[in-house]
Amino acid sequence: MKVFILSCLLAVASVQSVVAQVLIAPEAANATISDSALLKSAKPSITTLSSVQVLAENDLEVGGAKYPFILLPNGHTAALSARGCQKLGEQLYTVQDHALPSVQKMLAKHAGKSTRFYIGSGRNTTTSCSVLTMTKGVASINNKASCKASLPALCSNTNTKGSTVTVQASLGRLTGLRDKHGFRFNGIRYAQPPTGKRRFAAPVPITTRWNNNVDATKLGGICPQPAGGSDDCLFLNVFTPKLNAGKSGLLPVMFYIHGGSFINGAGSDPSFDGANMASRGQVVIVTINYRLGIFGFFERVDAGISRKTIPGNQGVRDQLLALKWVQDNIASFGGDPRQVTAFGESAGGHSIRALLSMPVAAKGLFRAAIAQSDPLDIPFNTAKSASQVVSGGIMKILGCADKDINCMRSKNTTEIIRAQTAVVSQAIALAPEESFMELIKPTVDGILIHNQFDQLIAGKNGGVVRVPFMIGTMKNEGNGFLPSLGQTTPVRDIVFGITADAFLGYQRAMITAAYNLYPIDDSIPDATRIVEGLLASDYLWICPTQFITKAWATQVKTPLYHYQFQRAYSPTRPVSDICHGLVCHGDDIGIVFASPAVLNNPSEYPWTSDDAALSRQVMDRWIAFGVTGGNPNTSDEYPAWPLYDATKQSIYMFDLKPTISTGGLRPQFCGFMDQALKYDFQLYV
Repeated sequence: MKVFILSCLLAVASVQSVVAQVLIAPEAANATISDSALLKSAKPSITTLSSVQVLAENDLEVGGAKYPFILLPNGHTAALSARGCQKLGEQLYTVQDHALPSVQKMLAKHAGKSTRFYIGSGRNTTTSCSVLTMTKGVASINNKASCKASLPALCSNTNTKGSTVTVQASLGRLTGLRDKHGFRFNGIRYAQPPTGKRRFAAPVPITTRWNNNVDATKLGGICPQPAGGSDDCLFLNVFTPKLNAGKSGLLPVMFYIHGGSFINGAGSDPSFDGANMASRGQVVIVTINYRLGIFGFFERVDAGISRKTIPGNQGVRDQLLALKWVQDNIASFGGDPRQVTAFGESAGGHSIRALLSMPVAAKGLFRAAIAQSDPLDIPFNTAKSASQVVSGGIMKILGCADKDINCMRSKNTTEIIRAQTAVVSQAIALAPEESFMELIKPTVDGILIHNQFDQLIAGKNGGVVRVPFMIGTMKNEGNGFLPSLGQTTPVRDIVFGITADAFLGYQRAMITAAYNLYPIDDSIPDATRIVEGLLASDYLWICPTQFITKAWATQVKTPLYHYQFQRAYSPTRPVSDICHGLVCHGDDIGIVFASPAVLNNPSEYPWTSDDAALSRQVMDRWIAFGVTGGNPNTSDEYPAWPLYDATKQSIYMFDLKPTISTGGLRPQFCGFMDQALKYDFQLYV
């Protein structure tokens, strides 16, 4: 197995104290390299390099990155460069004519000021070597160059099967994987296992160095949820194209928080595989697990249990600790802790809202934020709902007395999840002021979160984290949730009133019916569910998002960008599927990540050239926002995305041919929501 060791000495105090070097160990000595003469002349000692960076032309088409190669930017003679490639299990890269344009493009974009690079030719000798030269962005090859100059080098990147890499992080060594996209480190612990007495407690950071090398080639376990999982689940994953970057070469970091209504999901889900985003954008991707359900949001302040004993918002605290881990450790993986963008979808978007609502606890942990499909009309929980309805209800089912934390800690995860499911299924009856979609969620606890988001935006209770903000929705957010109301097939028009009652409550449902803004055309197949989907989308996502963006633009005044997807990635759906032909909640994930799990599985996930084109457009916008720290504009290839302001209300409409909408989305309906119905975060606090 091919192994190379990368040693990063990270002083905790600041990024400026990072000293990075790559030590290529002799485990790969059996690798075959054509430049034998160079190898014979090379010293047999370990080669020291400043950085290793994987580059490729990644157009997000089926199959992923093309013409991958490895850049060794530290200057060495040709002989030592060839040996450096060998220690990676590779050869000096022989640039074929058909690959030259891609190599040229990658070097022009990512090689900095370097203009000459050793490459392979099969004809290299100790006195005459092949060098690729970049002149004004154009590459040429000289096969008779000197071999003694100290130059960066290009290595092949083909022998990746079973290839591992070991990095020296601040707490010890971790061994991850190398592939054509870059490097990945899976299942890294960022906190001590929240088991035993640490169940329901605040997460505890890992501060003791580990003595043994940590295997980061396998994914960590998922947090307890209906599909399984265990308490020992606080892991994160790192995808990076670059290691030992040096203080001047660190890459921006994209920190992703998964969705799942705060009761499902994991950062290790293949849908969130960050390899393609890291490769195309030359950024570092971090995905995390955080505690879900009652494990992540248990509290009993109503029963007299202080927050010093059981703090509540454990899942949010996990996210904060993972962000702090990034600050302390990500430089060892090529990432810049000063350039972190936090982003998330659905409950992950809701988590971004929570992080933005913590100007003290989240200070300095990220410099920009993206909220995808945050159901903004679902407010943070009140302490009463979180303590009495959710936690108290679960304890009652489990037969635990109000203050008996030991009883709760003694129950196995299956018992607790079963009780949690029972309480969530009764959400409408138990807490009519709470949404049946997210009964368990972050709470206004008076410690981390001091008020609802709209109030914080208005400047109350310390305000919000003032960073550039991107936020948006899907065109048909709500349709996919109708089956959770039992509507798996078309329903009669009389059911609309029942559905409106479930979303809005009786009084507001009656007001909606009186205004007749959502008429049902019985001549259209499945008309009732189509209209219900419009109502759900307007009420939970589209209209409250516009309400919040107008408030942010007026009050916070940091750079703000608003979008909506008019097209997204939808795996093959039967005509009977309620989201067939629509742009539903979650359909942006495949486009944002272009996960290899999607691109390399055409039988299950048909990926077309149009999907790839849209994915390039969206991913480039996300990456640009992260790289610049708040500007999604990339090039003249796409329309300029204007800053959002409360007057023009310019919204970027993602499609194969994107457009800019002004004046807001669905103004008649959102005006009705703003004025006649109001939002849950205004009414139920």
